[in-house]
Amino acid sequence: MEGSFWVSVLSLFSASLLGGSLALLWKMKNNQWLKLLLSFSAAYLLGLTVLHLFPELYHSDWEYAGWFVIAGFLLQVILDFFSHGVEHGHAHTHDHISGSFLFLVMASLWIHAFIEGMPFGADAHVHAEDVSAAAHGHEHHDHNNPLLLGISMHKITEAFVLASLFLHAGVKKAKAWFLLILFACIAPLGAAFHLFVDSQGWDVEGWWYTAMIGVLIGILLHVSTIILFESEEGHSFNWKKFVMVLLGIVSAGLLV
Repeated sequence: MEGSFWVSVLSLFSASLLGGSLALLWKMKNNQWLKLLLSFSAAYLLGLTVLHLFPELYHSDWEYAGWFVIAGFLLQVILDFFSHGVEHGHAHTHDHISGSFLFLVMASLWIHAFIEGMPFGADAHVHAEDVSAAAHGHEHHDHNNPLLLGISMHKITEAFVLASLFLHAGVKKAKAWFLLILFACIAPLGAAFHLFVDSQGWDVEGWWYTAMIGVLIGILLHVSTIILFESEEGHSFNWKKFVMVLLGIVSAGLLV
């Protein structure tokens, strides 16, 4: 296993653990930082997706690559129905939280996190993609580090909201910590699964990476646009959020 794989795994795990710990250890009354981080990370992921991931996806030889994007978008629509918007910062602490509600939230978040972790399973995404890029005169870019930053920020906010749900549901602290650690392991498991597929040489023609990155793009498009285009109270202009959005998009453009 490459060193960068372990860096990615540790980053994804630590980000989730950090976000959840903030909720479990410090009961913050003012979550303005969460809203600003949500806005920045959503804009950053949207910028990275549109400026870099989309062009590279369409440099592949797969004629129907766009269908994977649609599949990912629709998958997130379904997951969002069961998670009730935890991915984009909705805690629903005003509702009574039953055990079945919590299970459905966690199950959908596990699927979401597993897919988000998958790109970090190998350094050079797929051998066939590099060959295809060279054949078409395209320069191959490694998006793992910038993407890791965006997904890690997303994991902080996601885990914070999930842990807040644990507290509101009356989950005992020991069990809440166990569930948080379990959630923190899911994205690294996705990376490990991709590493296994890559190590077995199953992706000779690059179809696996194309499908994976296409589905991820669809998921990121759904989550980031929901965060960015949700109305403010009274439809007032929030200049802090707007600044964070601009910084996120500019960062995505500069870091790759």
